[in-house]
Amino acid sequence: MKPEVLKFLQDYGYWAIFLGSLIEGESIILTSSAMAAAGYFSIQKIMIIAFCGTVLADQGLYFLGYTYGATVLDWIRLRFPSMTPYIDKALNFLTRYQNIYILSFRFIWGVRIISSVIIGSQKISILRFATLNLIAAVIWTVVSCMAGFFIGEAILYGLEHYGWWISFGIIAFVLLIVLGWKMRKKSAH
Repeated sequence: MKPEVLKFLQDYGYWAIFLGSLIEGESIILTSSAMAAAGYFSIQKIMIIAFCGTVLADQGLYFLGYTYGATVLDWIRLRFPSMTPYIDKALNFLTRYQNIYILSFRFIWGVRIISSVIIGSQKISILRFATLNLIAAVIWTVVSCMAGFFIGEAILYGLEHYGWWISFGIIAFVLLIVLGWKMRKKSAH
């Protein structure tokens, strides 16, 4: 890597990881974890930062929903009409399977950010949400960071043993899987 890129990563990399973990930051977490396999970051620091960021964001959005509830959801529906089907599905699933939904929403593409607001708007107990949110955040952090780390290891192994074309193939394969999964999810809605 170029020295200026390395300097930027050293100075701001962990901040970028934190900001990415506040939103739907799987791509940032996967990428930085892959870079940790190459020695550019510490996987332990990434895990701590990702965990703190996701918990902070979800708790904050939960309190927003808890405090302002239906007003926030109505504003989102009015401002972003494409979110209405996601909100309706989330409300329906939350009504039927509260614990499962709270434990799994951060793994469901397209509803992660809005889910905490929805859960708060339904006045789910603060203690219940916080407990389940912490459990889910640990699982999400470990799965996301380790997946990225292992992808990075696979790329490094491919580079070392087979050259650029195999590593490029691994990257292309992973990207195709992710894009295909996202397109499939969008077409299902």
